[in-house]
Amino acid sequence: MIRMFVAGLGAVLLLGSVVLFLFQPISWPAALEMDVLGLLILSSLAFERRYRGRKADGGGDWQATGERFEDPTTGELTEVRYNPATGERAYVPAEH
Repeated sequence: MIRMFVAGLGAVLLLGSVVLFLFQPISWPAALEMDVLGLLILSSLAFERRYRGRKADGGGDWQATGERFEDPTTGELTEVRYNPATGERAYVPAEH
């Protein structure tokens, strides 16, 4: 939901810059700023890294870090695992 809102904001900025430049060519610096901001927002979505939902299964040497916490979204006890080869962390449901 928030991802769609941010993508829409970036698209509105890009479209607004085009409209501004077409109807007020003298204001090209403002249109350029809107372009840069819109492209920055959209590119950040493209390069966003997501950690939630990754599973520490089979593909590598996962080690338990000893960190445990209650996931605020699900209320489940969650354990943190670490892959020393990649530096990746994974959040998996803890075994009781």
